[in-house]
Amino acid sequence: MEFANKSGKYYEILAPVVEGLGFRIVELSANNRQDGLHIALVLYSENGVTVNDCERVHRVAAARMEVASDSRDVYFEVSSPGVNRNIKSADEFAIFVGKRVKVLSEGESEWTVGELVAAGNDDITVFSEKTERKIPYSLIRKAKLEFSWEEA
Repeated sequence: MEFANKSGKYYEILAPVVEGLGFRIVELSANNRQDGLHIALVLYSENGVTVNDCERVHRVAAARMEVASDSRDVYFEVSSPGVNRNIKSADEFAIFVGKRVKVLSEGESEWTVGELVAAGNDDITVFSEKTERKIPYSLIRKAKLEFSWEEA
């Protein structure tokens, strides 16, 4: 599992705007295409992300990117992580500390399911059924947020 790149031209432009609105960037992808710049943002907030939140971030961030890129051909997609998001990078674990996750490790056929209680530089700690388990990033094959009815 790799650490996400929290730098780069588009991240440097958008992170202050998104954070100023009370959100964190979980994922940012940007592609230059023939019809313009396409940007997809996935946002997170401890209070959740609503459709109205996505609209507000879209309005402010798209305007900022139009100015920064000197173009009106900027296409924006803004969304929340979703209840069963695949965790794609080690950096995302730090965002989701306190949430339920399920992790499939190398050499195992069963998922470890529990609360993500820590995310360090080398591993994560999952509290599951009265035990804590450290799992090195290098052994994680797959990881997902796990929907919990207690959070609904």
